[in-house]
Amino acid sequence: MRATRPPWLRRLLAVALLLLTGALVAGCAVPTNEEPVELSGPFATLPTTTTTSTTSPQAATKEIIVYMLRREEGATVLHPVPRSVDVDAGIQEILTNLFTQPPTDERVTEVGLQTAIPSSAVLLSAQRSTTAAERLIVDVRGLIGSQGIQGDTLRNALAQIVWTATEVGSGFTEVAFRNDGEAADVLVDQLETTGEPVRRSDYARGTG
Repeated sequence: MRATRPPWLRRLLAVALLLLTGALVAGCAVPTNEEPVELSGPFATLPTTTTTSTTSPQAATKEIIVYMLRREEGATVLHPVPRSVDVDAGIQEILTNLFTQPPTDERVTEVGLQTAIPSSAVLLSAQRSTTAAERLIVDVRGLIGSQGIQGDTLRNALAQIVWTATEVGSGFTEVAFRNDGEAADVLVDQLETTGEPVRRSDYARGTG
């Protein structure tokens, strides 16, 4: 015969079951928040940052031609030499390169070459003439006159300047020289003197 539980025991068991059920439900509930919660730890979203590349591009250059001197079969000849200058360099910067950078055996293309332009010579300016667009006015110091060089050496130095200044693409076909701001007579082939603007044809590639 099955035993009958007293009423008070059944009520006690019912209350205990209700309490146990409530505890289980509370333990499985997901807490909620009225405001967003910022995550932390390894899975947190990192702040977005913007970075700019500061890689410096190589300075832009262009190739030019300057004229040095080379001995060939007993004669001195003009010899074209490639050089690199800033891409924005104009005729004055090109002639400055000629004046200030004598040939060196450290550059393969310049082995054995020479320059007649003395280190004491200074290029003061190189400007387009206001009366003739194809004429370049070159003002120098320490090259022409009593403080400069003479004879073949002077003619060869002038030839280097004229051939460099009138290289293809320069826009110039003739050069008028100034000595420290004053008009100057210059030597051409056969050591003749002229006060007129000079051209390439006044200086043969082969000189004495």
